[in-house]
Amino acid sequence: MAALQKIRSKGALLVTVLGLALFAFIAEEFFRSIETTKNTERNQVGEVYGEKLSIQDFQNMVDEQSDVMKLQMRMQGQDGNLTDQQTEQIREQVWQQYVQNKVIEHECEGLGLYVTDGELQEALRQGTAQSLQMVAGIFGNPQTGRFDLAQLQQFLKDYTKTIAQAQQAQNADAVEQLQMVKKLWDFSEKQLRNELLNNKYNMLFAMGFISNEVSAKMNFDERSIEKNAQVAAIPYASINDKDIQVTDADLKEVYDQYKDNFYSPVETRDIKVIDVNVVASATDRAALTQKVQGFQQQLQNGEDVANVVRTSNSNVQYSNLALSKQAFQRMPDVASALDSMAVGSVKATYYNASDNTINTLKLISKEQAPDSILYRQIAATAATPEARKAQADSILNALKNGASFAELAKKYQQRTDSVWLTSNQYESFGLPEENAMYLRSLYGISAGSAQVISNEQGAAVVQVLDRKKMVEKYNVAVVKLPLEFSKKTYEDELSRFNRFLAQNKDITSIEKNAAKNGYMVADVPGYSPMQNLIPARIGGSQAKDWARWIFDEAKAGDVSRLYECGRSNDHLLVVLVKATNKKGYLPWDNAQVKEFLTEVVKQNKKAEKAMALAKSAKTVADMQKIKGAVMATLTAQSFASYPQVTGVNVPEPVLAGVIAKTAAGKTSGLVKGAAAVYMVQVTGQAKTSEQFNAQNEQTQLAQMIGQRCYQGVFSYLMLHEADLVDHRYEF
Repeated sequence: MAALQKIRSKGALLVTVLGLALFAFIAEEFFRSIETTKNTERNQVGEVYGEKLSIQDFQNMVDEQSDVMKLQMRMQGQDGNLTDQQTEQIREQVWQQYVQNKVIEHECEGLGLYVTDGELQEALRQGTAQSLQMVAGIFGNPQTGRFDLAQLQQFLKDYTKTIAQAQQAQNADAVEQLQMVKKLWDFSEKQLRNELLNNKYNMLFAMGFISNEVSAKMNFDERSIEKNAQVAAIPYASINDKDIQVTDADLKEVYDQYKDNFYSPVETRDIKVIDVNVVASATDRAALTQKVQGFQQQLQNGEDVANVVRTSNSNVQYSNLALSKQAFQRMPDVASALDSMAVGSVKATYYNASDNTINTLKLISKEQAPDSILYRQIAATAATPEARKAQADSILNALKNGASFAELAKKYQQRTDSVWLTSNQYESFGLPEENAMYLRSLYGISAGSAQVISNEQGAAVVQVLDRKKMVEKYNVAVVKLPLEFSKKTYEDELSRFNRFLAQNKDITSIEKNAAKNGYMVADVPGYSPMQNLIPARIGGSQAKDWARWIFDEAKAGDVSRLYECGRSNDHLLVVLVKATNKKGYLPWDNAQVKEFLTEVVKQNKKAEKAMALAKSAKTVADMQKIKGAVMATLTAQSFASYPQVTGVNVPEPVLAGVIAKTAAGKTSGLVKGAAAVYMVQVTGQAKTSEQFNAQNEQTQLAQMIGQRCYQGVFSYLMLHEADLVDHRYEF
């Protein structure tokens, strides 16, 4: 009771204490919630229609597409290693594809459009979809290249068993290849669904327009009637810019006509960039040349080629296997040397500008080998290498004595079917010796024969059923070393750039003094987060810090720190922020907009002057007398062409229209084009041999209109409706 009385007496204080404690608890949860939200936002790459894409999901998609590209490269005889540049390109493709798919999905959901399993199966049976072409080289006829559903179904049916067999045989390469093929199919299936949904949406536009015979005939005549003409032109370039005055009022007057060209769905920055690409010096080149000459000497001395290539750290790993010219397609310098080299000879050390490398190579052998082999095999399954070899010999003897291959395969629980092996499926550099040995042995088996192929890991009876297309193949050891700058070269360039920046700290002085110090300032207006790659003109650097800085911290007039970046850590980058632009339409006085509008106004005023100069001209001959005029003869021009006049050199759709509507023997009036004022005299016309088909022409015209409408609608949705948020620069 005493305790209860104490509580009652301290009631007010207790309420206060409990209230404060409760508030602290609520506040803690509130701030924790805020922090959680911020963390979530920090992990978001972007949004489309309010749907957020996490960095993890984005990276998974990038990894998936990277695996696909690696496999495709290996199928083409390349090493399958992606460069940083290729990885960045994949990131960009993944984002663009993601946005496109989400826009289509959003529109189709509202329209009740979707892809059924039946439609997917039908597309697989037809095998003509673009998405299936990625897997046609694996699940298809190697002779026709056509996708074959039956081969895919067989692969999926046997996948679990086949990969288990490869794991049991401890064949890591086979396991990896099977897994990558499965990934490729999973990716292709998703792409196929997206393609079919996109096609459905597109068809709404294609089928939503009709044409009539009159419009179809006009469209046909515009294309099939060709005319010859004499053209006189007064180029706007012939009028001096000094004679043209452009005011702010002029710019404001034309702004509304062109403002849609300057709409951005995200914030942008007008920036200028100094990008110093550090390259190897003459001293660096001489040192590397001497190094490669040492490897050349080793090859000439007959040292083990595999060891020479390995110790050289060549960009091209050695495969002890004869490869076709196709395998060398990414190395045209090597491919072009093969036919002129004698077997056993070594090419003198040389520089190759296309990949910036110093090289030497040795042609070890040259032989005729089949490009395609149809074969089947039975792998020995005994417990030890010795037992597997004995088992394989026993199977081979049984075959020689008339046993059925299919029955023997069933006995050992293996596939009975045969497969085609083509050069592009296996030709690559750096093949493990056991794989190369297997393939060398396979080359040597004649059609209709069988042989045991064994190594330390296992043994198999291989039967070759057919060999196609004998081609020249080359066993080549290549030493290819990149010409890179030394540490000293880099430090010298870094010191020189730092001295320049120390002496020029603001945008004005940097722009004024850059050129005289050997630096180029590149103008990059309207740079957005959606431009995740730095444009090629400023070096293709992969730096992320600079992008975070310009969007998260920088103000107009700021100069960044010096960024050491680049795909090979070979770029020194400084960014100058000229302006920050909000989402939406850029104003008329934005530097980029102003420059564009100024040119528009100049062209319009020059057109007025040119029209005034030519107002008294009645014929092409009269036009020719005017100062600055140029003449041209155009032949076989139709409305569908984009003619251009020598001396103007700008494609002029309006000129095509004037020629089309001017009758033979007649002269047009003055016409204002994009780059000149024209007068046309049609001297003759003729019809092409094409015959008018009303139904086909109407269908083609309707489809063309539908496609243009689809592109216009899709572009509008992307810009104005999708509510794009792009934070890729953060990652």
